[in-house]
Amino acid sequence: MARRKGLVSAVALAIAAGSTAIWVWHRPGAPEKPAVVAPEPKMIDPSVPEYKLLDSVLYVDEWRAFGNPVGFTYLPKSRPPGLVSIGPGNPPDLSGGSHRGTGNGALIDAYDAKAGGSRVSGIVEFSARPTSTCDDVREMTHAVCVRSGKLANPSPTDPDVRYVTVYFTADNDAALTSAEAKKLGRFWAEVDMVPAGEAAWFTDAVTRARAAVVE
Repeated sequence: MARRKGLVSAVALAIAAGSTAIWVWHRPGAPEKPAVVAPEPKMIDPSVPEYKLLDSVLYVDEWRAFGNPVGFTYLPKSRPPGLVSIGPGNPPDLSGGSHRGTGNGALIDAYDAKAGGSRVSGIVEFSARPTSTCDDVREMTHAVCVRSGKLANPSPTDPDVRYVTVYFTADNDAALTSAEAKKLGRFWAEVDMVPAGEAAWFTDAVTRARAAVVE
């Protein structure tokens, strides 16, 4: 009888253990955390001077700090005249991939400026080889190319950055022929392009932007 009771107890324990194992095996796991593919947005006090510029600069710098830059590896050594804001020409890849390159492989940065009371958009294109961009711009309305040639001091570690092209677009031709627009064109035709860390105007803007973040 004792042996029978022992056998029954052993079977009961085995069933219980089996049930526990099945429960553990089928127990729902903790929900997976979604992959973080973008920096957490930060807001700048809209009352600060040059709010729009600082907001755009902070956006660019936040992506850089996040480890997936949205461009602006090279910047003009001095601040462009009439600058209002900057932005990536290669849209951020929100799947987590790199933002580098377009259809022709170029890296594109955009600079918005005021010239003669009108908004002028400057497109700066970096590429490994000469592109047909300036030829293409001639076929566009309200657009003009002001620079196309080798970068003076390209990074030895980045073969994608060897040539620089700059062109402007606007809502009308008059916006591109004002005295201010011509001055802007001369600036971009001649300015030295330097690594971002060497552009003091940009690092100053980043400092001001971070000081203006609303907590």
